[in-house]
Amino acid sequence: MKLPDRLWVPALLAAVLAVTFVGALLVRAAGDPSLLVHAGPPWTQVDGARGSLTVQPADKAFDGQFFYRLGVDPWSTDRTVDGVTFDLPSLRNARWGYGGLAYVASAGDPDLVPWTLIGLNVVAATAVGAVGGGLARSSHRHAAWGVLLALWPGFAYSLSLDTSELVASAFVLGALLALRRRRWIGAGLLFVAAVLVRDTTAVVPFGVALAGFWLWLRADPDVDAEHRHDGGRFLAVGVVPLIAFGGWQLLQRARFGALPLTSSGDKNLSAPLGGLADQLTKIVPPAGGDEAFRLLAMIALATLIGVAAWVWRRSETPFAERVAWIPAVAVVVLLNAYLWSGATAFLRAATEAGLLSILVILGSKRERLVQLMAVGLAGMWLLTAASQVAKIG
Repeated sequence: MKLPDRLWVPALLAAVLAVTFVGALLVRAAGDPSLLVHAGPPWTQVDGARGSLTVQPADKAFDGQFFYRLGVDPWSTDRTVDGVTFDLPSLRNARWGYGGLAYVASAGDPDLVPWTLIGLNVVAATAVGAVGGGLARSSHRHAAWGVLLALWPGFAYSLSLDTSELVASAFVLGALLALRRRRWIGAGLLFVAAVLVRDTTAVVPFGVALAGFWLWLRADPDVDAEHRHDGGRFLAVGVVPLIAFGGWQLLQRARFGALPLTSSGDKNLSAPLGGLADQLTKIVPPAGGDEAFRLLAMIALATLIGVAAWVWRRSETPFAERVAWIPAVAVVVLLNAYLWSGATAFLRAATEAGLLSILVILGSKRERLVQLMAVGLAGMWLLTAASQVAKIG
């Protein structure tokens, strides 16, 4: 049976995937949605925490607790609210959008925040599927191929750890689709929304601005005025979110006394491939299942980026997206050893590079590569999801 070439197809596939996965997580969690928040010491204490938030052992604590804290009270500048303390207040508030949306969706009821964090990610996964279908059709492919974007394995962590990659990516991909349809204002606004959710998404409008500047610079104003105008539009669409991003960073500095981009110290970037090399020396050969999975995830990520690099020049993916791929990949190359020390960290940090690599490959005419990519993404997503289900509870 042939699937209809409609956007609801990848949207439905992504929704079913997300709901099934979340359902399995909640079964393992005995119906307690707050277990997906992963609140725990030293940043969340039982004394002071709301009864609707389960505080777990320190070894299960993760970043979802900080998005939960924003969802409970997104306006507060207090370091601790309802038992949850920000480790890096400026940085956490710079990633405000996901928690802010959870606050709105919960109508200000803190006890509903664990549910709204989950619900937002399920809705975002569905949106990624739908927008992915639009991007696939724009690349002259069946809309169903758009579900590949929802199969980015880092999204399995977003759904199971209450983190913001899915929501931010829905905005980024929506902006890219708007650009393909030459809806300049919509693209700019969606990019602004993305950078307020997740700071690393700024690499995408930065790449769009670079592409626009190049097109504007290269076009002859007397012979090719339309291309020059398009270059100016791309430049504006990229620059406006970067200005918003800069202003947002300065606002957090004024509120908390530190610039978000510099407040996390040395836990983000290092010398090119230095962090990866450091970790490879420690896990080759792998000593156990966790190290074997991490090595497999590293290989899968490197393969995806490598294939995208191979087809980059011949891909029919729009020039602005291919240019944005370059700084996104640069971020991965510069990741610190701290981030390479866990698949949870580097697969989330590589979200923009991964999604743009998928789009570059979808724009190629090498059908076999696209098919192999689909198998690889599905396999890695399922392995990641299965590992997260096993860890919950």
